[in-house]
Amino acid sequence: MTRQIVIRPKASDDLDDQFAYIAEDNMDAALRFFDATRETISQLARMPGLGSPVQNVSLAGLRKRSVKGFNKHLIFYLTQDDCIEVVRILHAARDFRAVLDSEE
Repeated sequence: MTRQIVIRPKASDDLDDQFAYIAEDNMDAALRFFDATRETISQLARMPGLGSPVQNVSLAGLRKRSVKGFNKHLIFYLTQDDCIEVVRILHAARDFRAVLDSEE
């Protein structure tokens, strides 16, 4: 069963920001990143259990999965019965626990 995909505004902003950052040096890589992110999110909608649980954050049930081919970029999401909700898309070098603790 494919779940509906809900992308929070901050996650959409994250994707735009990371695309722009990569595009500064390499537009082709930025386009590959964008497509890979969309593909990974679609895969999670089909198989949400692929991601691993995130411990020690305020959002109960939060999971993460790296973007296919861009392993340092992480998709953080929540699974519902009928949808997955993409909370943030962050680079692994960031203190993602601090960023995620500010999410509701």
